[in-house]
Amino acid sequence: MPPAVMWPTMELMVRIATAFDVSVDYLIRDTENVALDRIKSKALLHQVEQVSMLPEKDQEVVVSFLDAFIKRRKFEELIRS
Repeated sequence: MPPAVMWPTMELMVRIATAFDVSVDYLIRDTENVALDRIKSKALLHQVEQVSMLPEKDQEVVVSFLDAFIKRRKFEELIRS
């Protein structure tokens, strides 16, 4: 039996797109791995795949963490410039 496929909610898709600075359209286009092709790190790609298999609530926690981390980095860069 093939494994069950879990799709993120639209809200989660928006948050993921924001975290990776891409559009939702970019994430969901029907071309093969378009969004994932931008991820050059195999370790990061593996982590994204693992997160996508977590329950929705856990995915939201990961996205919240990524949001906070990215915002902090951008803020630190802004302060340094």
